[in-house]
Amino acid sequence: MSPSSSSAVEVPSDLIAFEILARLPAKSLLRFKCVCKEWLALASDSFFLLAHTRYNPFTVSGFLIEDFVTTTISSFSVDGGASPAIPDPSLSSLNRRSAASNGIYIWQSCNGLVLCTTSSFQSPLRPFLLNPTTMQYREIPDPPADLYPFKYQLILIFDPSTSFQYRIACLSSNITHAAFDPTASQFHVEIYSSDAGTWELLRETVPGETVGMAGVYWNGSLNWLAKNGVIVSFDLEQRLVKTTQVPPQSYRRMIRYFGKSRGHLHMIEIAAEVPSCDFDWLHFYVFGMGKDNQSRYLKYNVDLNGVSDLYPEINSTTSDEHLLRISADIGKLICPVFFARGGKGEDDKLYLCNSKNILCYNLADKTCRKIFAMDSFITKIPSDALMRIDVLPFAHSLFSP
Repeated sequence: MSPSSSSAVEVPSDLIAFEILARLPAKSLLRFKCVCKEWLALASDSFFLLAHTRYNPFTVSGFLIEDFVTTTISSFSVDGGASPAIPDPSLSSLNRRSAASNGIYIWQSCNGLVLCTTSSFQSPLRPFLLNPTTMQYREIPDPPADLYPFKYQLILIFDPSTSFQYRIACLSSNITHAAFDPTASQFHVEIYSSDAGTWELLRETVPGETVGMAGVYWNGSLNWLAKNGVIVSFDLEQRLVKTTQVPPQSYRRMIRYFGKSRGHLHMIEIAAEVPSCDFDWLHFYVFGMGKDNQSRYLKYNVDLNGVSDLYPEINSTTSDEHLLRISADIGKLICPVFFARGGKGEDDKLYLCNSKNILCYNLADKTCRKIFAMDSFITKIPSDALMRIDVLPFAHSLFSP
């Protein structure tokens, strides 16, 4: 049947636009929504957002990098290009809007939204949620401070494939940071729900050792990696706490990464040489976790010793150690900051940071490329300042907080 036939089925132009636009990356779509009012309205329609999420699963688009001491912030794209990853690479406009005298603290990124506060640990935290792609943000009420005024950790829970509502978990205590004993103390859990707009104090507590590494929401639970490879999980629906001992791969262990990508939880362990048991800072074991949290499987054995000659940017130098003003052994190591699980037709990638660069290592073809030069960030920090650098992945998103 020819297209000109009177009996041909006519597909509405708005349906065609819907199907095309739903497949575009969020950053491209944000440019195109200025074309007409219909496209502008479509970009905030809940049905369209759900379809866009289905066609564009969240993966890493770029990284926010922050010195936690000076609250200096920068950002960069994973493609390593010269164009900024987000409209305001240093979030300076938010500093002015929030009138934050102490700067902005970035706690966590989750599926396109970033959880920030304008105070680090003690009330008032003045939390807010930010979409760094659109620079839209929403202020969140402070968690109550009457019973447990000291706030130790915030975790963002947001999965738009199941719900557009989000929750925030806060670990609180009535014990000061100086007096807190992780082996004897307990955390109280407070949950904020965007649906209710209020905080709820739960009766259940979690062990104090969970403060070791940032918590991750996965498989319906808040998960923390505590000391000695113990995973503490708090099921938010059943309100149950359980612990799981993860056996080490080496005689000695050091876990440098605990996070999720594309719905899977991963951990990265530094290899220890035998028989000396010294850590090999260029050798990693990448593990995936089973849904039961009782098992794990070795996904990659990554040994960069063999490629460091091909990619000298992997190595650090003594002069860089002085420049960074951090631990002297940074020159011997390269730290994993994110494991990106590839989608269909995509390779898995490991993002690494040393004193000179942030690198992307392709785990399929074993190639390495520089995506960010640390000296461009270091020059923004006063020469006499201490440093603690956090590197947080983020994804481009259309969702408004």
